[in-house]
Amino acid sequence: MRRALDRRRARAILVENWRWTLALCLLVAHLAVLARVLLLPGRPPLREDSAIFEYAGWYLAGGGSLYTGLWEAKLPLPYLTTTLTALLSGGNVLFHHLLNVLLTTAVSVLSGVLVADLASDLTERRSSAFLGGIAVLILPGYFYLPAFGFKSKFFVVFTGLLAIWLTRRRFYALGGAAAAASVGYYQLAAVFPILVLLLAYQYDGRRATLRTAFGGGVLTLAMILPILLAGDVDAMLAETLVIHLVVTESTNSIPYRILLGGYHFGVAFPLVLVGGYGLLIAVREYHYRETWWVIAGAGWFAFVVFFVDYDNFPDLIPGLMFLSLGLAILADRIGSERRRWVVGAVAFVVVLNVVAVTGVGFLGIYPITSAEPLEELESETYLVQGEEIDRPNVRYLYWTRTEPETCHVRLSATEIGWLDLTDKPIIDTDCGDLQLALGHL
Repeated sequence: MRRALDRRRARAILVENWRWTLALCLLVAHLAVLARVLLLPGRPPLREDSAIFEYAGWYLAGGGSLYTGLWEAKLPLPYLTTTLTALLSGGNVLFHHLLNVLLTTAVSVLSGVLVADLASDLTERRSSAFLGGIAVLILPGYFYLPAFGFKSKFFVVFTGLLAIWLTRRRFYALGGAAAAASVGYYQLAAVFPILVLLLAYQYDGRRATLRTAFGGGVLTLAMILPILLAGDVDAMLAETLVIHLVVTESTNSIPYRILLGGYHFGVAFPLVLVGGYGLLIAVREYHYRETWWVIAGAGWFAFVVFFVDYDNFPDLIPGLMFLSLGLAILADRIGSERRRWVVGAVAFVVVLNVVAVTGVGFLGIYPITSAEPLEELESETYLVQGEEIDRPNVRYLYWTRTEPETCHVRLSATEIGWLDLTDKPIIDTDCGDLQLALGHL
């Protein structure tokens, strides 16, 4: 009798504190991967796309300049974030990397909790809200990536969801600031400022809209100010905007992107269709004034995935947030019997993903292996202007704390396309030529 009573009390505590329970479940999935990574021999593995951010932060903390001294395609906020962690690390690159791992993990977990809280606002059902929060784990890459370093997509969704959460609670200036931050992490997150401005107007009219715009303006100014003081605004505009309009990259077809999505979601792909159906019924089942922003956000990131930016699984993360809301909505609006099927399917997929990723590597997409020897990263071959050029990998520069001898460190497809177009040398100390970029429009 006493044991049964204790179990009921424990269950009641978990239900009453469901947000903490959800955060713990999300954290366990992340820590399972992180534990595997940290137990590997040698230095921790660092993904190349994470190394770019962390190397930039280390370089800027040492007095380097962004855009003119280091070519980068994103707005300043991710690099300012890693600059802050670099300053906190005191120049120790291993400690700097671990700080970024922990920060990205925390942001990833909090993003799932925000999804659940927004789902709770819509459905007023704790079980559906919990399902929406845990559903972020149906994409294995979501809990896999943070263990390998800084990744800006997690900061995009955290600040974007936070902007909506704050605006719905009438903290308009803070909501505007968070929305501006999401764009600072990723240009294509521009939908979030639009959503919060429209929500502010819907809730409290023109005054709320102005307060939202003011908050966004203050954050934008704070983000741009270091670049402005360094005199690098022209270079920022060239690299983050104009050159993207000048250099055209080949794009994958829609059927290919659908197949790629099925590959990245794996066994969870049927749940993508289920969550999409939940989004479709959102307006029909609730008042449109409550759910229009869900449809708008989902529609925008679906457009981005199908037509603009999708070549690897991190690009799915912003849309995953809205897909999880769709699963929460569907669970709320169907009968209890069908709801059990949806909950069971999500739970099964989440457990399978965690076991597969931490055990054997899910279909080989998410491997957990030791870092490559540094000598293998010292020289890699790139095709620039029709010639093969050997350059060090950015991970080599980061771990050896090597200053860049050229501003062309990333050597992305867009960057190489720009070098091919302009016949500029790869050993270039004059990145970010706005006039040259405008001349090619």
